[in-house]
Amino acid sequence: MDELTGRIADARPRRASSRAPRKPKQAGGDPRSRMLEAMLGCVGEQGYLPTVVADVIARAVASRKTFYEHFEDRQACFLSLSDEIGEEWVQRVTAACERTTAEDAPSTVDALVTELFALGCERPAALRVIAVEMTAAGDTGIARRERLLAQLAEPLLPELGEGPSSALLARSIVGAALRMLYARARRGAGVRRPRRGVVQELADGVSGWAHRYTGRDGLPEVAASDEGSSAAKAPVGGRAPGTLSLSSRAIERRGLPRGEGNVSRSFVIHSQRERILDALANLAAAEGYGATTIPEIVREAAVSVQAFYEHFSGKEDAFLVAYEIGHRKALAIVERAYETHEFWPEAIRAGIATLLEFLASEPAYARLALIDALTASAKAASVAHDGLIAYSAMLEPGIADFEGEPWAAIAPEATASALLELCFVYVSGERARELPRLWDLASEIALRPFVSLSVR
Repeated sequence: MDELTGRIADARPRRASSRAPRKPKQAGGDPRSRMLEAMLGCVGEQGYLPTVVADVIARAVASRKTFYEHFEDRQACFLSLSDEIGEEWVQRVTAACERTTAEDAPSTVDALVTELFALGCERPAALRVIAVEMTAAGDTGIARRERLLAQLAEPLLPELGEGPSSALLARSIVGAALRMLYARARRGAGVRRPRRGVVQELADGVSGWAHRYTGRDGLPEVAASDEGSSAAKAPVGGRAPGTLSLSSRAIERRGLPRGEGNVSRSFVIHSQRERILDALANLAAAEGYGATTIPEIVREAAVSVQAFYEHFSGKEDAFLVAYEIGHRKALAIVERAYETHEFWPEAIRAGIATLLEFLASEPAYARLALIDALTASAKAASVAHDGLIAYSAMLEPGIADFEGEPWAAIAPEATASALLELCFVYVSGERARELPRLWDLASEIALRPFVSLSVR
């Protein structure tokens, strides 16, 4: 890991003299490359969703005509950028891991973590693109991210074993590492290079945590059907925004009839608020948060625009409320399941079973919480990270026997992040209903860092 310290230092830009005159921006170089670099700068500062073509061409000192000569639209430009970043990262990670065959070379796990963190520190905006922003580009961006993380995770497979479950674990480890580094690089709406000491400590911890999964017996395979999982139950829904109504006809019926004098004002307020949040969650699941508009929300919720603004200051406000309602309901029932067991591993297994069942029964909310929350806004990303930490607290008893180990302090957060990435695979692939099938695998992933033997 000493190599990482030097590379982080080398990546830091040199400060120019305060007396040096600033040179005006000039439109030099390849126009396509300039626009890709401009897109990267915009996404690094504000994210993909707020970025528009005008931002890119202004930053690139190019014309709108030039932009459309190279790209069909904003998404095409962003996906081209993502592809270039992904290709570079895969090449460098693969090369770093191939060098581990040399004598006295670090292990594959250490080499992979070191290279990932070095890449993220060299260009924090590129880290943001891969860690979260590709998911904001719709299903196409999500599919690209899945392929990229699978490629980055390939060097880990010999360390973890063969089979689909090992591939899911390797991909979840890489995704967790990127999310944790990004969480420390995020600053408000933008992203900056984390402090050297923070990165070094995190890299040491993530590497040690990932080693806890190596050299063990094979992982349990994912159940072939819901009936094959001992945790599976029939999804019922109706506890979080997005599944309070089961069909469009049900939504229409929930609009209150006019002139009902016997309906209390408090009930009207409650009904309107519930329908707005339900509509937002369903529309975001179908179209993505960025494409969802307030006119669509009010039409789906059968309320007026005025009524919407009586409840919420805007779309982001409504989104944050929808997230918090679902999160608090999920956390409450998971904690209840957790507290029913005195033996800690069984408490973890019970909590995971309950969480997977909840998300499976609330597919619209699952997408809102696991995908949209990270890119909807800076505040939403912060709230989502806090939600993750709330779950990781249940894993903290597992590190009691490992005090002083460099990986122990970050293990709860890392493990919770890996479980989030595992669920992300199914939710992004429109397989949220199948989440209970992951119970055995998710339980093993949750417990392996903290126990010496398999708890199956």
